[in-house]
This record gives sequence, structure tokens and C-alpha cells, in this order.
Amino acid sequence: MVSRMQGERAFAVMVSGVHGMDHLLKRLFPPLVPLWGLLYGFPLWQMGLVLGSLSFGGAIGQAPMGVLSDRYDRRYILPVGIGLSGLAVLGFSLTPGASATQVTIFGAQLSGTVLAMTVATFAIGIGSSTVHPTGYPLITANVDERRKGRVLGSWGAAAKFGDGLAPAFVGALTLFLAWPNVVALFGAIGLVYAVFLYVSLGSFETRPGRTHGDDDSTPDSAATTNGGATPRRAYVVPLVVVFCYFIVHLMAAEGVSVFMPEFIASVYGYSGTVFGIELTPESTASFYYAALLLTAGAAQLGSGRLVDRHDPRLILLAFMGVSAVMLALVSLTLLPPITLLVALLVAGVGLWGVNPARDAIISDISPPEYEGRAFGYLWTGALLAMSVAPPIIGYVGDQFGLQRAFIVLAGAIVLATIPLLVLPYLRAEETANSSQSTAQ
Repeated sequence: MVSRMQGERAFAVMVSGVHGMDHLLKRLFPPLVPLWGLLYGFPLWQMGLVLGSLSFGGAIGQAPMGVLSDRYDRRYILPVGIGLSGLAVLGFSLTPGASATQVTIFGAQLSGTVLAMTVATFAIGIGSSTVHPTGYPLITANVDERRKGRVLGSWGAAAKFGDGLAPAFVGALTLFLAWPNVVALFGAIGLVYAVFLYVSLGSFETRPGRTHGDDDSTPDSAATTNGGATPRRAYVVPLVVVFCYFIVHLMAAEGVSVFMPEFIASVYGYSGTVFGIELTPESTASFYYAALLLTAGAAQLGSGRLVDRHDPRLILLAFMGVSAVMLALVSLTLLPPITLLVALLVAGVGLWGVNPARDAIISDISPPEYEGRAFGYLWTGALLAMSVAPPIIGYVGDQFGLQRAFIVLAGAIVLATIPLLVLPYLRAEETANSSQSTAQ
């Protein structure tokens, strides 16, 4: 038992590190939006297009990666994805060289830099699309069900730590280095990490069709529910309802992720001097943003433990209510620096502390034999929706100001609670109907 527990802990550290690295590479860019505005004069909607392309690339890849994850050894899928992301991040650092090119698309003039950035972020998204369809089934295959919530908590926390460390690194390093050099550094780190990951995965169960505790003598078909495939009615309708919540909430979260640094820099504009180093509003915004995301990551360690003890749906509703209130507060009033920081930290906890509960609900509904595909399909739809969120919020910000745009985001979070309110009744009804059909 001790050996199994130690193996689970080692696996939790490894798989959480993957999620953290994935988000670190993806979140290098939002803190650079204010800097790009100063250097190149790009409007917000074009920056939204660049960052929305990352979500779009992830969306395109999630569903096919889910199918591959349920059929082939995940050890050969996941490292390739991380390596592609690292390579694309490295390529992103070269995009200023395309600034001389000008292209007109649907009447809008785009510089070559914007187009090159958009292509690079799309490739980063394709690489990132391997993480969720392989990561969640890997957790199911290597972790006891009784401790799954806390591993999902560490998995989600690592993502937010990656999200938070990215702006912290960017805010610090851009004080001394040009932004392309900072991006290139992390692209190289991603490539090295992909090799390390391939080696590390050799110590764990990575083959599809396996659940925790299976041995080599157990045929893959034995992993299915009740000795056969799970009835579709027991999980399809509840997953559709969860999907409705999923897309609205993730669109709101993506809008906050992309434009929070610009919101803090332009609306609040705090600056100062620390240890003789002058902090611009852009640098200050990066550090506030980093603190928000790091706190959100730490919160998931606690919320993951709550998932093992309480109804995940109630945890979701409580955290979402808190995030909506805090976003409305920072949008409707101008808070002093410390109060703003506290409000942002609470908003981050509410907005991303839900992730272990969300993932536990999806994993619980999905049969093990279809878990990769379930997460792949859900993330494909959600990321397609997320890819349009930054341009939309950027447009609202250009036309009406980012304060009003953030009020819209708070309203979207409230809207996302509606599917969660009907979920328990649907699940009970569909499970009963499926059991009845199976008996007949």
C-alpha cells in the first residue's frame, strides 16, 4: 500500500507538471498585450484575434486527440504536443520580423506581425490540445478513485501556477530583456521539457482502456462498466448540460485571462518604485495578474480536497457566485491598490477554484472507455467558443471601455450557473431510464 501511495504521489507531481508547463507556455502572451499596444499600436480586437487563435487551435485538436488518446499509448501523444507548443513559442519570438507586410482581410488592414503571431498561437493551441484528452484518462488510470479529487486539485492548481508564473516572469524579465528574447527562452524550455516528459511517462500506466488497479492479465474490455459498454443515455444528456455550463463559464474565464493585465494597466494604472526599480503600469499589472493566478492555483489544492467530501456541483455554484460579485466590484468602482489586489485574488479563487469540481463531474459522468473522447469533445466545443471571446470582449472594450466589458463577463458567469441547477435532476432521470432499458 505504501508503494502504491508513493507511486500515486509521484504520478500526481508528474502529471501536474505537464499541466503547469502547458499553461506557462500559453499564458506568456496576455501580459504582453499592453506592451504591444505601446510598441506597435495594435487595437484590442487584433490582440484578441491573436490570443483567440490559440484557443481555436486547441479546439481543432481536442476532439481528434481524444479519439487517439482512447486508442493509442498516451506516452507517444502528450510529449509530442508539448514539444510542438515549445517550437511554436520559439517561432512566435520571430514575428516582429514580419512587420513590413500589410494584408487586408474583409476590409480590415492587418500587419504581417499580427498574421504571423496568429499563426504561431494557432500552432501552440494544436500542441496544447493533447493535454486534456490524455491527462484526465491518465489520472483515472493511475489514481485510486478515493483520492482522485485531490489529484485533480493538484492538476488544476499546477495550471494556475503556470498561468501565474508566466506574467510574473514576463513582468520581471521584460524590465531587462526585449520581449522576443523572453518568449524565445521559454520556447526552448518547452522543447527540453517535452524530452523529459517522454522519459518520465515510462514509469506509469499510459495505455488506453485501463483503470486504476488493472494488471496485465486483465483484458481491456473488463474496464468497461458492467462488463460492457455504458448505455449512452446515462451520460450523453448530462454531458450536454455540463457542456452548456462549460462553454459559457470558460468564455468568461478566457476574457478575464486575456484582458485582465490591460484592464489593470489602463483602468487603474498604478505604478511606483521598488528597490530602486521603476515599475510601469504595465509591469504592475503583470504582477497583480500573477498574484491573482497563483492564488487561484493554491485555492484548487483546497477545493480538490473538498471535491472528495462534498457535492462538486454545490462547490461550483458557490465559487462562481463569488467570482461574479468580485468582477462586478472591480468594474463598477475604482478601488485603492491593496483593496484592488484583495478583490482580484478573491475573484481568481472563485473563477478558477472551480476546476477540480468541474473536472470531477465530467469524469464521473464519462465512462472510462470514452473518457478521452468525452474531454476531447467538450474541450473542442468550449475552445471554439473561447476563441471568439477575446475578439468580442476586445471589441466591447474598444467601443465602451474595459470596465463595461468586465461587467459583461460577470453577467456571463451568472448565466453559466443555470445548467448546473438542473443537472442533478437530469442525471437521476437519465440513469433511471438507462437502467430500465438495460433490464428490458
